[in-house]
Amino acid sequence: MTENEEKYIQSVREKITKFQNQEKTFIARIKEKEHKLRTRRLIQNGALAEKYLNCENIAPLEFEKVLKNIADTLNVIEKTD
Repeated sequence: MTENEEKYIQSVREKITKFQNQEKTFIARIKEKEHKLRTRRLIQNGALAEKYLNCENIAPLEFEKVLKNIADTLNVIEKTD
């Protein structure tokens, strides 16, 4: 292999590495964006649950029980329809 061919191969390898790094960065940004959207949704849904279920002063474990009871009731209603 000539020196020019070796330099060409090396430059191609460097470009591949550069594109792989860009891909990793892009994927990381997408994951971060998705994480932020999920966090925002969870906060909004929690705020709505507090508003409509009047549960501002309920501990998380107790609130989970309330939600489970609601879900169980809805499941029973759906099964009887």
